[in-house]
Amino acid sequence: PNSMLCDLKQPGEILGVIKDEVADEVGLPHDIALVATGADKACETIGCGALSRDVAAVSYGTACSIEVSNEKYYEPEKFLPAYAAAVPGWYNMDVQIYRGYWMLSWFSKNFASELVDEAKFLHMAVEELLDKDLSDVPPGSDGLVLQPYWGPGLSRPLAKGAIIGFSDIHTRSHLYRAIIEGIAYALREGLESIEKSQRHKVSSIRISGGGSKSDSICQITADIFGLPVSRVQTHETTSLGAAMATFVALKEFKCIKCATKDMVKVTETFYPNKEAHEKYNYLYEKVYLNMYPQLKNIYADIKKLDNK
Repeated sequence: PNSMLCDLKQPGEILGVIKDEVADEVGLPHDIALVATGADKACETIGCGALSRDVAAVSYGTACSIEVSNEKYYEPEKFLPAYAAAVPGWYNMDVQIYRGYWMLSWFSKNFASELVDEAKFLHMAVEELLDKDLSDVPPGSDGLVLQPYWGPGLSRPLAKGAIIGFSDIHTRSHLYRAIIEGIAYALREGLESIEKSQRHKVSSIRISGGGSKSDSICQITADIFGLPVSRVQTHETTSLGAAMATFVALKEFKCIKCATKDMVKVTETFYPNKEAHEKYNYLYEKVYLNMYPQLKNIYADIKKLDNK
């Protein structure tokens, strides 16, 4: 019931002041305001500087997402609502892959356990070691195509994960690259749904999250979408976006666009490779988009077995 829910607050509203005893315990000054900012993906989007319907924000974290900010309300997919942005009165059209880059951890644990131990010894993330093998596999993973529904989405509750195209040439590195490509295919499909809803094409992408630290992953993303992909000065753009919303609330900046101008800096842009993009287009249109329609009845049958 509504009586048990919190009161809704707009981004930028001051909720109160941190209690003195709490401030003393954690070593903060007294009288610090607590400011409402926004949801994690909403803050991540403004932290990327994606503040118009021309720019999409891709997040490569445990859950992967693609978001487009808009001053008008549009649903990103049928029956899927847009979410409140971290800008009062704005909306984020958001499509998520809930198991996103969690799949890289799943892959490492089950298929590259010796690299996990090596990475610990070297004080590195295991993905940094796996990343070195990406360049050994051509765009399109020699025909290996993955549908990344290890966890079902809101619009496809029966969906399962699928990998097709295996042959004797495929290796562990092919599978790793196919995961990265499959997630990008799914996000491209989400972006096309958003573009159809808002009746406007996106012209560039901002990227963040742990996966964005990899040059190879950024280039794969640019090649699959056929759009320039830019990184900003930090991959932790959720924290940056929350700080921006807070500074606007405290009148350090007049508006979020003013904060973006001073606080968000593009550090590198990756441009699509024409040959790779053509190959990805073929696999996306001829293979990936046909996988779910061909498999959805099979997924339903698997679900029936799970329920027995």
